[in-house]
Amino acid sequence: MNQLFAKIRPLVTGGATAVGALRKRLADLRPDHAADRLAALEKSFELQAELNDTVDVQITVLQVQLAKLRKTVQFLLIALIATATVAAIALAAAFLR
Repeated sequence: MNQLFAKIRPLVTGGATAVGALRKRLADLRPDHAADRLAALEKSFELQAELNDTVDVQITVLQVQLAKLRKTVQFLLIALIATATVAAIALAAAFLR
């Protein structure tokens, strides 16, 4: 997911710049409603770039939380194995007496 965002981010940010340049050039050639549509398109590219940044931050936070959860689960698994081993040894000792 991070790789996809890394590939898309330059396109979106570059797209906003390109739309801004096109809007400036086409503003003289077309009626005002076309300039409004280009301004809206430029704004949508900017919003998409902000959304991508927000999602990137959220994914980073999730990755950190998942790493912590993985460590916790590993610790619990080791504790469970140790407890089971001690219980098996105690059970074997009880049967041998």
